[in-house]
Amino acid sequence: MRRRLILTVCIGFLLTILTGCWDVQYLTNKKMINGISIDTTKDKQIMGTVRAVILENKGGGQFDVKDNVVQAVGDSVYNVGLKIDSMLPGTAEASKTHIVIIGEDLAKLGILSPLEIFYRDPKGYLKSNILISKGTAADILTFKKIENTPIAFGIKQILDGSRLLTVVPELSLYSLWSRITDPGEDVVLPMIHKVGDKALMVNNIALFDGDRYSGVSLSTEYSKLLLLLKGKLARHAFLVIPTKEGVITFEVRKLKRSVIVSVDKKTSEIDCSIKVHLYGAIVSNPDGLSSEVDREQMNKDIAERVNKEAASVVDLLLQANCDALGIGRNLRAHHPKLWKNITWKSEYKDVKIRPEFQIHVTNTGIIS
Repeated sequence: MRRRLILTVCIGFLLTILTGCWDVQYLTNKKMINGISIDTTKDKQIMGTVRAVILENKGGGQFDVKDNVVQAVGDSVYNVGLKIDSMLPGTAEASKTHIVIIGEDLAKLGILSPLEIFYRDPKGYLKSNILISKGTAADILTFKKIENTPIAFGIKQILDGSRLLTVVPELSLYSLWSRITDPGEDVVLPMIHKVGDKALMVNNIALFDGDRYSGVSLSTEYSKLLLLLKGKLARHAFLVIPTKEGVITFEVRKLKRSVIVSVDKKTSEIDCSIKVHLYGAIVSNPDGLSSEVDREQMNKDIAERVNKEAASVVDLLLQANCDALGIGRNLRAHHPKLWKNITWKSEYKDVKIRPEFQIHVTNTGIIS
């Protein structure tokens, strides 16, 4: 009896202090923003576009999902956000924004300023993916649905596919901040563009000088080589190699990389040697079916072509004044006195960068 009395008193006490969750927010009252684009207008205003997923309760635990688009213009990203928030019914929630696209014209002016609000907001989703658009970012975000998927999710899937093929780097708002603020390395970002009115593609890399898009981008094959020079290999990297006999496709499955940055004591000239060993398999060689594969000669043929393209990649990096290979960071670590006495952005264009690929064909499939 005494135990029952004590239990009753305890339950009564708990009921008086546990009044429920005071900050409950229902999903049906929220408008989940999953994609944002930011552009600059002709009169230097900011144009923001958002894709918001809106849940409509049909009853019985069922919901309709609608993908809405809202656009506004203002003098800052923050003010544009306030306008867009007033256009959406309910509470606009941007903590799960998967995609942030910046138009190339705005990117050429600098991307830290328009992204400042994402870093300052404690609810900012720092895992958001950042892309640069060819043309207006709003044109990308207002594209038609991809296989009945909300456009932002569709773009993320396209981006993830390109990452797995080592075409574009893996970068988020979180990692972008540390890269851009590092004076010893420049950032590269994925580029997205429309293929007519039928599809979207993420198959290029935008080269940055500080936080500004240089206007120089790398094509798909050059993008792969740059990432391999940086020592970045995702699940696959397929190199398409034209030879005298035909076209060979080489799948990179493993790499080893070494970087040596040296300084001439007399002239203070900076030299960077990057050696990359690529190990992989021949996955396509249509013109070599009737002959036995000479692996040693094939290694040489592929290496010759790849090194020629790598030299072109280096030329474009210097043209864009983009230290994507992190030579400045290496110089700062191993030659700190020189680093303190130079203006790196002025010196970078005179650096001798010598890339060298060595190919190791380890497999040719079941056809020898």
